[in-house]
Amino acid sequence: MHRIVLLMAVLTRAIAPQVNVTGSPATEPSMLPASTIMTPPPTVFKNLRATFKPRRQQKHGKVDSPMLNYIFDSYATNNKHFHDKFRPPSFEGTASEDTIIDADTGSTVIFDCKVHALRDKTVSWIRVSEDENLELLTVDLDTHTTDFRYRVDLAGENWKLALADAKVQDSGVYCCHVSTHPPMLRRYKLTVHPPSIKLSKEAFLETGETLSLKCAVLHLHPGEVVPELHWYRGNSTVCLDEIRGGVLIETDHLTLTSHLQVRMDGFPIQSIFFLSLRIASLCI
Repeated sequence: MHRIVLLMAVLTRAIAPQVNVTGSPATEPSMLPASTIMTPPPTVFKNLRATFKPRRQQKHGKVDSPMLNYIFDSYATNNKHFHDKFRPPSFEGTASEDTIIDADTGSTVIFDCKVHALRDKTVSWIRVSEDENLELLTVDLDTHTTDFRYRVDLAGENWKLALADAKVQDSGVYCCHVSTHPPMLRRYKLTVHPPSIKLSKEAFLETGETLSLKCAVLHLHPGEVVPELHWYRGNSTVCLDEIRGGVLIETDHLTLTSHLQVRMDGFPIQSIFFLSLRIASLCI
């Protein structure tokens, strides 16, 4: 094999064109003196066998990719909850039954509806009447009812519906609706209690003793309007507040309680006392 390669190299040198170093026009080799023809240097052949390093094989199931690991670690650090972006919307908690809400007349009722991973879905509040008719109250942060007492607010993931100055007729079922397919619903059952008066028990006294009666108003939130509490006796239209002498009335408008003390010297032995409550157009 080495002999064949050496022979081919000699033949290549033999047929290669000769170089004229004198700069004169090229002539045939036979016409030039022997001293002007350059003799090519001897050709040295090295071992032409290719040398290479074997490629290091990687272990199966393990990929050495530092750049990919860097990108993933950076993304995971900046987005600690990136997996939440791919979850479907869901309510907080697992309430399978209606949420019961009790409220007093005149109070402000708050409905809390926390929705996780809402993404591009919308949240609506709906009221269900007794005859199963639906009344749209809000869509996202827009109010769709003419009742100005309703207001919706967003605090984080909590869609809060507020009902101010609650009345007895506001009692019913309210729904937090999420526009998924099928739609998601969370129901709230609101009961607004009417105001009532709790009076102390009957008292049996003798002439000259002092009558002490206590009265408390229940299930009433006074709000901005201060209620009026007046004591009356029998069918009289004159309240005891206007009677001087022997009558003491102490009223607390914050707790809506009133304490009546009467000396029975100036009143008949058989007397009936009652308390009247008046707030705006409400009279009990």
